[in-house]
Amino acid sequence: MIRNETEYQEASARLVEERNRLADHRSRLKAAGLSNAEIKRVIDPMKSFHLQLQEEVESYERLNPLDKGSALGNRNT
Repeated sequence: MIRNETEYQEASARLVEERNRLADHRSRLKAAGLSNAEIKRVIDPMKSFHLQLQEEVESYERLNPLDKGSALGNRNT
């Protein structure tokens, strides 16, 4: 759970990093010749962590609507 703006900023940065890491990892697995089912099996646990972090960031944004940009691109909504 994100408790303050500092933790929110850290979580937002991690979210962007994780998104990039997932895309990179998926590309490397595809280049290695894995099937879509094999890639899904490898990526799903990583994606689960990413989605959990995304939910925490979104929850903090809903509870603390500030006029700032966000890692998710919807902080103003």
